Amino acid sequence: MIEHLTTQAVAQMLSGEVVGRTDILLDNLAPLEHAVPGCLTFIRSAEYAGRWRSCQASAALVTRGVDVPGHDAAARALIYVADADRALVALLEHFAALAAPPPPCRGVHPAALVEAGAEVHDSASIGPHCVVGHGAKVGAGCILHARVVVGRACRIGDRTTLHPGVVLYPRTVIGARCTLHANVSIGADGFGYLPHPSGKGHVKIPHLGNVVIGDDVEIGAGACVDRAKFGSTTVGDGAKIDNLVQVGHGVNVGRYVLLCGQVGIGGSSNIGESAVLAGQAGVADNINIGAGARIGAQAGAIRDIPPGWTVWGTPARPIIDTLRSYAAMGTLTHDLRVIRSRLDALERAATSDQPANEHT
Repeated sequence: MIEHLTTQAVAQMLSGEVVGRTDILLDNLAPLEHAVPGCLTFIRSAEYAGRWRSCQASAALVTRGVDVPGHDAAARALIYVADADRALVALLEHFAALAAPPPPCRGVHPAALVEAGAEVHDSASIGPHCVVGHGAKVGAGCILHARVVVGRACRIGDRTTLHPGVVLYPRTVIGARCTLHANVSIGADGFGYLPHPSGKGHVKIPHLGNVVIGDDVEIGAGACVDRAKFGSTTVGDGAKIDNLVQVGHGVNVGRYVLLCGQVGIGGSSNIGESAVLAGQAGVADNINIGAGARIGAQAGAIRDIPPGWTVWGTPARPIIDTLRSYAAMGTLTHDLRVIRSRLDALERAATSDQPANEHT
């Protein structure tokens, strides 16, 4: 992966300082527990540093100020940088760019269909079996990989990439520099029904709105963002949405929000700027999540969460309250076992006319 860079070359790339050998050839990146000779790993804290002695990596990126006990400078190398995590990201970006396949050719593939009235910029790339509907506009430098469907009157900003199988329903708006991964669905009907007057079945509520997604948004594979009943479902600039996330109709997702895998957001909720929803967190309809709030994994938000709060549990509460409840449940379980044991002893004593052992 690293193509045989020396430890000195890596240090120069990252403005780092080598402690140990500068001539070690590196050919891969790996975490501490999986590293083998020739690998570069990373050490961000004292906890990681304590595992360096038993690690087989040839070199490590180390955050400045972290002491690494047991380092053999004659055999291996430590590359001290301002922040090991950020340095690792910089390396990954560098080598990802080198390994990236060449961009697809500009223009419309012969197997694609661009309907009359659609506008595709000359610098865009439309892959095989794509469909671009009437009145749609595809901006400069956009890449539509195979089997992308762009509905009528959609708008796609410059340098946005849609991976295979993405579907944009009519009138969807996508900003510039966005990335939508495979099989993302934007603008499907919202999930809205009323009970049928007969008492049997359901009456579907039409959804006439659309979805508007800002600039620099990334949406993971298989995620869905539904269109609004009226108005728009919105995703703000810089938001990042993980795989298999469901954003309901009429939701407003603020700028820089992080939605982790399998998050589900009910209709007409608002997610404030820079909020983070951890994996499988759920938000009920019409809930307001304040700016900067943190919702823990598998938490259920059934009432508004103030800005900056960190909550967990179902129903979601301040995390310290949830942790105290779990601790109390553990104590209660122990007490119940003791009570049950004593009751069993009393029952045995009563049936055998023997004194009960209070310490059982």
